Formats: sequence, C-alpha cells, structure tokens
Amino acid sequence: MPRHRWSPGETSDVTGPGSNLRNYLEQRDVRRCLGVAAAEGPIGAAGEVGCGYGRLTMVLSEFSSAVTGFEREGELVAEASRLLPTIEFVNVASLASLPKPPASFDFMMTFTVLQHLHDAEAEAVVEEIRRLVGKGFVLLAEETDASLRDGDVDLEHGGVTIGRSVETYQRWMEPHELVLQFPRQIEPGYAREDVGTYMVFRCTT
Repeated sequence: MPRHRWSPGETSDVTGPGSNLRNYLEQRDVRRCLGVAAAEGPIGAAGEVGCGYGRLTMVLSEFSSAVTGFEREGELVAEASRLLPTIEFVNVASLASLPKPPASFDFMMTFTVLQHLHDAEAEAVVEEIRRLVGKGFVLLAEETDASLRDGDVDLEHGGVTIGRSVETYQRWMEPHELVLQFPRQIEPGYAREDVGTYMVFRCTT
C-alpha cells in the first residue's frame, strides 16, 4: 500500500492570523532548545528530519552555518529550496535512511513528524537520528498524550496521528539523557489543550 503523501497545505492545520502566531511561538521555542545546545559549544552542523518546506529549518541557520533539511515529499523540497536557497534540502525515500555519515551533526531535530508514523517506522527514524548525531543534541517535538490515536491507525502506511509518552521517547533515545522538556504552545482556541512536548536530549556517544 502506498504511504500517505503530504501536500504543502497539510503541513499545518491552521491558516490566517493564527498561523502567524503559531509560527512565532514554535520558532521561539526551537530557539530556546538550540540555546541549550549552543551554551555548551558552537553548533557546527544542524539538521531537520521531515523538514517540510523549511518553516523551522530556517531557525537552525541562526545557530549553524551548515544546515540540512531532509524531506520525503519532492514538492516540499522544491519549495524549501526556492524559499531558502542557502540551506541544503535533500529529498529522501525514507526518513529512516539518510545519506550522511555517522556523527555528521551536532544538533538534529524532528518536529511533529514521528507522531504521524507507526511505531516501527518512528523508532527506526529515531535510531537514524541517533546515528547521525555524535556528541551533540537532539530535539524531538511530538504529541505525548499516549491516549491520542487518530486516522488510519490500523493501516501500515495510512495517515495517522499517534501520541506517545515522553517515557517512550526516552526509551528510544537511550542511553542519551533528557536535559529539557516543556509543553508545546500554539495559538489559543485550538481543539486540544495538550499538543505535545519539546524534548531535548544530550547525546554522549
């Protein structure tokens, strides 16, 4: 069965003025997470897995001069490359197989991507992120309400939203240490109050 393919319009479920506020809040909070890493030394290379058209990838470039975004959807990669020509965007077949050597990055993040993957694929993506980060940092920003199940959860490649506990992500990231976590904040009036957690891990191997 073919996997769900994401269009530019599906990368966010808010439009108009609310989208401006959400972008500001999310970029602010990604900067906070990057600040934790930058406080321990320069971020030589930074990457985002499942970067869409680069709306948060651009924040990485404020802290690193070598930024790479990985994305499965060719249409989104083309748009990201057009909007942000100084950033490297790579079209990949799978987020669990990225064309970079081990320990290529000092900071990597994925933002509301794992929550749209079934467990086996999501864990494989986390494993790939761990491979690419040496002694650096990983930011996972994902739904963490473990009761959340939405979409075609019984179809291996269906469009889904799956919440997983912080403890699940800690287990997948072992032996790396969770050094910062705080709630994701978006625009007021959203259907759910709990929309996930920012989780920053320090990688030591």
